[in-house]
Order: sequence, then C-alpha cells, then structure tokens
Amino acid sequence: MANQEELYLSAEEAAGLLGVNLPTLYAYVGRKNIRSVKIEGSRKRRYWAADIQRLVKGARKSESAPGKRSTADSHSSLTLLTEDGLYYRGRDVNELVETATVEQVAEMFWQVPGAFGTALPHMPAGVDELLKLYAHTSVMEKAIALFPLVERENPKAFDLSPEGYARTGADVVRWFAALVVGATAPDSRPLHEFIASSCGLDQRFADLIRRMLILCIDHELDHSTYSVRAAANTGVTPYYAAITGLATARGRRIAYGRNEAVSHLLDDVCNAKDPAEPILQYYSQGGDIPGFCANVHSVADPRAISLKQTLDAMFADDQDYLRLLKAMQVAEELVQRPAEFILLVSFVGRKLNLGGQELAVAAVARLIGWIAHASEQYNQQPLVRHRARYTGTLPN
Repeated sequence: MANQEELYLSAEEAAGLLGVNLPTLYAYVGRKNIRSVKIEGSRKRRYWAADIQRLVKGARKSESAPGKRSTADSHSSLTLLTEDGLYYRGRDVNELVETATVEQVAEMFWQVPGAFGTALPHMPAGVDELLKLYAHTSVMEKAIALFPLVERENPKAFDLSPEGYARTGADVVRWFAALVVGATAPDSRPLHEFIASSCGLDQRFADLIRRMLILCIDHELDHSTYSVRAAANTGVTPYYAAITGLATARGRRIAYGRNEAVSHLLDDVCNAKDPAEPILQYYSQGGDIPGFCANVHSVADPRAISLKQTLDAMFADDQDYLRLLKAMQVAEELVQRPAEFILLVSFVGRKLNLGGQELAVAAVARLIGWIAHASEQYNQQPLVRHRARYTGTLPN
C-alpha cells in the first residue's frame, strides 16, 4: 500500500511520464480528467499518480475497445485506503469521527441527503413469533431470515435508483440495529443513541459507539464488499445486498468469521491473573495470536489508531482495558505486528455486554458501506459477465 506522498506526482514528474511539456499537462487536467491538489504555501500543484498512469497505459483506449469487459471492482469513488489514513469520498475519516453523526456520514457516502427520515419500514406479519423462533440464533442469522420478509412488505425496496437504494438502505441499517439490541422493531433515533439507550448505557458510551460505527463503515474492497458488488451487479435489492454481505462475513477467512477466536482471547486476557499468560500460550501453540494477524496495513491500521485513542481516554482506569493493553504489548513484541482493528472493536462489544456477538454493532456500520458499494455497482457500472480461465483437462 502506498503512503500519501507516493499517491501524487509533481508537475515535472507527471509531464515526464506523459512525454509532454508543462502547458500540455495543464491542458490535460480538464480534458483528460487529471485530478490535482494545491501544495500549501505554493502556487504549485501535485497530480494524482493513478490518473497519470491511466493515461500512460492507454487505459481509456482499451476501455473503449470492442469486447472489453468490466469487472465488479473496476472503479469506485467511495473509499481511499492509504498508509496515512482512510478517506470516505475524499473526507478524512478522523475528521468525520470528530464532527459527524453516523447518519450524516452514511448520507454523504450514499450521496443522498435526508435518506434517514422519520418514516420506518412496514412490519411483516408474525415478526414477533419469528424472532422468538430464532431467539437462539446470532444477530446475522436473524437478519438473513427476516430481511426477505421485510422486503416483501416494503415495495419501495425494488426502487434501485441511488435515492431508492439509500432510503431502503436506511431501513436495512435500522432493522439490523434493532436486532443487535434485541428490539422487535426499528427506531428513528440516531443509531448511536438508540443502541446505547437500548443497552442501558450513558452518553459516553453513545459517543464511543458513534465513533466506532463511523470507523467501521468501509475498508475499501475487502472480500465481503467484493461479494456484495458481485450480487449488486445482478440487480438485487438492498436487503439481499445486505444478506450477501452478512453471509460472506461468516466465512472463516473473513474478520467476522474470526470473531470467535478473538472473543475467546479477550475472555482469557480479562480473566487471567497475568494477562500476558494467554498471549504466551497462544504463541507457543503455533505462533498465531488472534487479533494480531497480518492485514493490508504494513503499519498500524489508521482505524485502530483512532479507536484506541478514544479507548485510552475513556477506559484509563478500567481493569479489563489495562489488562488488554498489557496483553497487546506482549503480543506486539512477539509477532512484530500491531493489534488489529477487530480486537479493539471486539473489546467495545464486550463493554456493551454483547457476549459472543461482540462484532454485531460493527456490522451495523458495515451495512452502510455495503449498500453504498451495491448502489455504485448497479447504478454506475454495466452488467458484468465474468469468464473463467479454464485449467482442467482438455477435451479429446
């Protein structure tokens, strides 16, 4: 992953790669959609390296060639992931964490102001009985069972325009939040306030939930998001886009699929006499410590840095958190990798008393990101027909 500086080129570098002079480069900015940013304290600008490389490689010519196929991850204007930070539609997520509500970020991400109105979706018949029947299941399993019934009761779900996708997306997110806290119907209150209030927690926790949800909305094209875009390519509703993401997220290789191992580690760390002991035990059994595995970041995940700063301030005297900090220090020394975001998110879920389903609150935010990707894929890209590269036995 490139750092922030490597994402840009100077005017001289850009012109050199394109084989043009500087006046021609300046003309290309408007004619060939080259993005640039002003250098503070200077009249000069820096140019987006990917746009220059696109022109160098002749991407525009190849995209217009007959028979050229798009893919489910061809283009996205949603999330930029760099070593220096995470950006939603060009906005620094750290800025959004400090200034915005979850709904404001979602509407900015979806580009549909007012998507979170006061109207709530129609309730399917027998929902109370259904939830009692599924009382022993996880939040994700409840959602997968319930969402097709909610979709059927709400015909607006079949409006797949950007506006329709966003308004139904708000219903999907609110319904999932209700399932997380054990409610039988969605609520129109701000998500962080609704979740905190339903869990019997104060405003400090509400603000923690708000911050965490914003950080969890999107992480570029991870495996679950790719699956959602592939499903959206066919024209599914937001409910089924959400079902696709939830089903994929249950996979063993995905972060949510590793939640059980991380949850067990947290239990061990918080209950051990010495929090370093569980870490040493995991390491001695094979070297892999849940919550400290390799990921796309060669340095610390910017989301983890932001969330940890909040936790440091909020839980400075909390014994569970102090135990976790000691365990993190030992683990990071052993594996030479920082703690993953999933570990800190799981700790928050533990403090919300969501035993066994610590990542369920984070999934509320992931639905916002999945719905944005699904809408972008369906509304801005052509139908994709993938072809396989055959590697089997040749026919006689």
